[in-house]
Amino acid sequence: MEERFELKGTQVVLDRQTGLVWQRGASRDRMVWKDGFAYVDEMNRIRYGGYNDWRYPSKDELCSLIQSEEDRTTGLFIDSLFERQRNCWTSSPAGHHRAVYVDFYYGDAYIIEENYANHFVRAVRSEEG
Repeated sequence: MEERFELKGTQVVLDRQTGLVWQRGASRDRMVWKDGFAYVDEMNRIRYGGYNDWRYPSKDELCSLIQSEEDRTTGLFIDSLFERQRNCWTSSPAGHHRAVYVDFYYGDAYIIEENYANHFVRAVRSEEG
């Protein structure tokens, strides 16, 4: 049986189930929600992983990475091929000054004030071809 996730080089992971290509790690630093857009712009400017079509993932896209069972080696509900950032923002707003983030420790999505929390950003792009 073919594995769902495939490491492409050292920086990106292909999800064969969804056809999405993910940043293996996430942003080095935590940030407030709105700063995630500039972070993705910078990834495109530097052609991270050789690509310039990265985007901020939607709630549904990022939630697609949540595994049904906790990975025993990492303690997170995300495949161990990914780096271990626990909380990642989505691009999805959730009303007045609120946004959605995914918590891979609890394996679910949550809403919080967009300027209240500092989370990581894990960018995504569509697979070519």
